[in-house]
Amino acid sequence: MMENVDELHTGKSQGSLLDTLVVVAENLKLLILIPLAVGLVVLGLGFVMPQSFTSEAILALPTAITTTTTTNATINTITQPTISPAQAVVMMVSPLVLDPVIESLNLSGGRPIQVARKSLLSQVKATVGKDGLLRLDTTAHTPQDAQKLANAIIDTWLKSTVPGTEDRADLEKRLESAKFSLESVDRLLKQLTTDGRATLGQPLTRGEAGTSIVAISELQSRFLGEVLIIPRVLKGFSRDVVKQPPTLPTEAVAPKKALNAVLATVACDLMLLLCLYARRAWRNLARDPASADKQARLLAALGLGARRHNGADVAN
Repeated sequence: MMENVDELHTGKSQGSLLDTLVVVAENLKLLILIPLAVGLVVLGLGFVMPQSFTSEAILALPTAITTTTTTNATINTITQPTISPAQAVVMMVSPLVLDPVIESLNLSGGRPIQVARKSLLSQVKATVGKDGLLRLDTTAHTPQDAQKLANAIIDTWLKSTVPGTEDRADLEKRLESAKFSLESVDRLLKQLTTDGRATLGQPLTRGEAGTSIVAISELQSRFLGEVLIIPRVLKGFSRDVVKQPPTLPTEAVAPKKALNAVLATVACDLMLLLCLYARRAWRNLARDPASADKQARLLAALGLGARRHNGADVAN
């Protein structure tokens, strides 16, 4: 019994395969010429459609630099503000950066700023690699436009790292104070190292002079750190963070003409084969009277064939 069932399934599989081969053999030219024509059309459209080029840039953000000063038992710390690569990615695709870029490159084209921003956002891709480096990819219809867009985004983002008005005023005051303190400490340290006297002119023992020199040297180092760091904080990040400037692409990334042509050819071939196979199955069903009657009623319901009226066929 089981052997008969297996033979039945085997016969059906062979029959289905044979039917498919018959359909392919009977329509071989059709299955070759039509998909080939579709592929050639898609390939031709690939040459007509606008191309897209991608410029790539790599940025390495600096690590934090901190200096501490002690005045009247109060510890003041100044840290060069740092931005993590993840924060920089968010900032680069934010309106704070994109809107000035749209304005400077005249990318709105009369559209509302929200629409222009959404369009520009589709051209920009900023990611952080496993190495901690920030990668910026910008896409445009020409290599020059892609590179120009990347440079504009980087320059605008660098400007956003500059402190605001209030922070700048506070930092400038601290810088002046640090410079004045550094000059005073330098004079005092020079006096101690030359004749061992304090600012009041009182003689010091060797031990006292040595202790004072160490303490004042620490103050000198801290004030010097502020004098060096604060100007960098005031300027924001420099172009030095750009380790690989935006590239000038030489090959288009889209459309992929050859790939699209191959995919269109294969898809057309499969669809055509499916249609031919369905037509053959429909014709085979028409040979059975019961199936033919159902086909006639289906066509009539769809308004595509004859309908029955009082037992007779009436053409639509």
